[in-house]
Amino acid sequence: MTGAVSAALAAVLKARRADFNQRFIAAQQQQRTLTPEAWHAFLRETLSPVAEIVAAQDAAAVDGVIDVLYDQALPLVAKQWLGPVSRDAVFAACYKQLLAALAPLVAREPERVSGALLNALHQLCTVDGARAKEWTQRMAAVLKPVATSATVEQALALGRVIAWRAGLASQREAALRDAPALPADWMRSALDLSFTPDAALWNTLAQHPALRAEEKEPPKKPEWLGWCGGFRGMGGPFAALPAIGRAGGRMAASDGQHTWWLAADGYGQQCVRIGAASEWPLEAGDKSIAAKVGDGGFVVIAGRTHPFPELETAHDAVWQGGILAVVLRTSYQVALLRCPKFV
Repeated sequence: MTGAVSAALAAVLKARRADFNQRFIAAQQQQRTLTPEAWHAFLRETLSPVAEIVAAQDAAAVDGVIDVLYDQALPLVAKQWLGPVSRDAVFAACYKQLLAALAPLVAREPERVSGALLNALHQLCTVDGARAKEWTQRMAAVLKPVATSATVEQALALGRVIAWRAGLASQREAALRDAPALPADWMRSALDLSFTPDAALWNTLAQHPALRAEEKEPPKKPEWLGWCGGFRGMGGPFAALPAIGRAGGRMAASDGQHTWWLAADGYGQQCVRIGAASEWPLEAGDKSIAAKVGDGGFVVIAGRTHPFPELETAHDAVWQGGILAVVLRTSYQVALLRCPKFV
């Protein structure tokens, strides 16, 4: 049943043939879409390279690694998230690439590292497959050369930093907490900087949420970031046209049933569910900021008018930390812009 797999993986599968076969049969009984062909292809294409890399460094560790990855992957291959017939080819390809690139780290804590990779890739692919690819490439570029010496904690912290850089704005706070403790050359590569980051950079970024790491100052005029949210019937979070304001000190949107954090900064935007609207009611935004949306698709800041045709049917806006959120009369989506503070 091993097929054309590496000698390291073949040895583990042979030694524990009955055990692994029982696991496969149990999984197949729960999910009939799990086929021997799909599982063998996953073993050959994804787990085999990992086993070979781990064996080259510590042959005794291969059994434990495969034991964990086998169990983690079975339901995901069965549900066609991983394997040759994946419902998300980017998710499957990125996981395969990172398992191999980070194999020495996987060998130390296979359940934790592999689980973190799966979770991060799921979040990124949900937002945008291109961001998942970017995150994967940056993680592999930084960690593969140092995978034998880096700690698991460092790798997970780096993952949060790069996830923020790739557009998961919800990771910004954690990223800025973790970044100063990571090697400066890692941060330079992870954030694509032309200079070595220092304490002053992290302090500046903490004070200016809309600022990107490579920028010396916020933009002089509003800049389009993108859309966030959408109609629940088409995969979005909102069951009704959303209202915006603040909840728990964060910029938020609510459809009357649930409240969502509008996480946004210079790199991207997300809708992150906070809880029930009854427990997280919206509060008014900061009215001291002279930022408004006008009929016809205009953002007006301190008397200066900036055209944004996408906002033609805008009816409300909230500003916080250099980000302007705008809701329309005709859309379940929320528009987000980088917007400097003029008072």
